[in-house]
Amino acid sequence: DAKLPEGMEAFDNPRRKATRFPDNPEDIDAYVNNIPLFSKARPSKDKQGDAWKMVEAIEANQDPKVKATELKNNGNECFKAGPKRWKDAITFYTQAIDEECGDARLDSVCLSNRALIHMKQKNYGKCIDDCKLAIEKNPRNPKAYLRAGQASWELGKRKEAMRWYEWTLKRAGDDFLKKNYVVNLIKKSERILEEDRKKAEEKRRRKVLKEKAEDILANAIKLRDVQITGETLNGEYKPKLDDKGCIHWPVLFMYPEFLQTDFIQDFHELRTFKDQLSLMFPPKGSSPPWDKKGAYRLSELEVFVEVKSKTAHSVRKVGIEDALAGGLTTKGNIVAGVPTFMVLSKASQYFANNFLKTHKVLS
Repeated sequence: DAKLPEGMEAFDNPRRKATRFPDNPEDIDAYVNNIPLFSKARPSKDKQGDAWKMVEAIEANQDPKVKATELKNNGNECFKAGPKRWKDAITFYTQAIDEECGDARLDSVCLSNRALIHMKQKNYGKCIDDCKLAIEKNPRNPKAYLRAGQASWELGKRKEAMRWYEWTLKRAGDDFLKKNYVVNLIKKSERILEEDRKKAEEKRRRKVLKEKAEDILANAIKLRDVQITGETLNGEYKPKLDDKGCIHWPVLFMYPEFLQTDFIQDFHELRTFKDQLSLMFPPKGSSPPWDKKGAYRLSELEVFVEVKSKTAHSVRKVGIEDALAGGLTTKGNIVAGVPTFMVLSKASQYFANNFLKTHKVLS
């Protein structure tokens, strides 16, 4: 008579009672988990039923290579089933490797397959680690080199990735499709590297040009005897030099009487204050909404700039017919950031009763 494998004699008992289906719904999960075909996880030894004991007895008598192959195949099926089963696939590949079946090529395949899942899960470091282990097992496994290259590329290690691709090509053997795929991948990667190189070169060139332009602008300002601070050239709004060598300044007009401002983004240095203010206060136009009394007419406007002096709130008058360049070089004026000028009306009571009393007008 045929004998059962060693360790399975206990199951050769026709009088052994079958396990009954539980009456209590709460016990159904434990019952199903003791059926290997439907189990989600292997129960601990003390909770295993006859079916699981039989499985373990069969596994104990199974050839490690056969078992490792079955586990690898199970992993492949889980991988094909999609992302929801990838965790199970990793478990199967790991169990296959842990069998230590002695077949280095089989172990290498399991490692490179597990590496593929790591890569798809964007665990690029783990992918590369598994690829290196796969190569140690079988140096002629082209997929291990390829996946290490792809993971390195995703990590931004472009040169390292190219080396992996070159090694893949050397180990692709006579397989035309594999060779063609790797050749195309290398060509695509080289194009991207060339594009990256050109972008980096263009970025470097623009940086150099920007630095040169800033130096030229700083020298142009220095030649005009305009006193500035670091903020002037490094702030959000900066002066610009045009093709004719003229400077265009951002300028802020303040109206202290009403706590109002006007910001001019591009004020040509040769343009007069009168020309610029006539745009905001046209001779035949209506007054701004905040000037209820209509005192701020172009003919009544006075321009002042705050200057550095021992006396607090010291200002100097800037001629309204003067160009911006003249206003910027007013004695004691230091441009900190955006050049700022105060605009007041001689026709307003605020000018005589408040401004002139709270500010020291220097000659």
